[in-house]
Parts: sequence; C-alpha cells; structure tokens
Amino acid sequence: MFKVIVLLLLCCSACSMLQPAEPIKDANINIDFPSTEEIHSVEQADAVLAAVAVSRAQVEWIYRQNQQICYDKFFVNACLIEAKKQYRHDSTRINQSEVAAKFFKRQNTVEEMDKALAEKNIARPLPDGALPPIEKQSDNNLTDSH
Repeated sequence: MFKVIVLLLLCCSACSMLQPAEPIKDANINIDFPSTEEIHSVEQADAVLAAVAVSRAQVEWIYRQNQQICYDKFFVNACLIEAKKQYRHDSTRINQSEVAAKFFKRQNTVEEMDKALAEKNIARPLPDGALPPIEKQSDNNLTDSH
C-alpha cells in the first residue's frame, strides 16, 4: 500500500511539471511591416518577401497573445472580436506588400521567358519558303457569313 501511495505521489508531481507554462501575455510589440515602396529588382522583391514572413510571424504571435489576454477579461467575446479586427488589419497591410512582390517576380519571370524565346527564334531562323507562325485573330475580326 505504501508503494502505491509513493507511486501516485511521483506521478502527480511528474504531471504537474508537464503543465504548460503561463503565456507571456505581452502584446506590446512593434511590428516591422514590409516596405510599400515600388519594387524594381528581384533581390528587392525577395527582401520584401522575407520581411513579409517575419511580419506575418509577429502578427500571428501578437494575435495569440491577445487571445490569451482576452480570456482573463470579463467581456471575452468583445475582446476577441477586437483582437481579430487588429489581426485582419495587420494581415491586410502585410498581404499588400506580398502581392506586389510576387507580382513583380511573376512579371520578371515572364519577361525573361519572352526574351529567351525571342533569342531562340533569332538563333534558329525559319527555312527558306517557310511561313512565319500566324498570330491568333481576335473574335472582333471574325464575321459570320451565314
């Protein structure tokens, strides 16, 4: 019987050590929002995307902390709604920078592919007598002759 009691006490003390620590509950951190300036290079776009990742992590952390703070308040739902509003506002600012950087990178990739294709076509001219490829006509130029 004594062994069972000792075993139970050891289990209880081990379980108490496994409980998660109290959250920090400090949401007063400055978020380093990425630059909203116009992007002119791939390196600049990559830097903005790296800043977006850092900012998004900061916003997530603040949101989680605000949620923990809200659960200590009397009006929990009102506090959670306000925390969600702030999270959405911050996420919108981050998403604007992310979209601009990804747009620039996509546009740059398309331009590079077009240049490579043009160089390839210049390097391999068409054989004599071959017609160049016909460009697609728009639907406005087609007429119905029925």
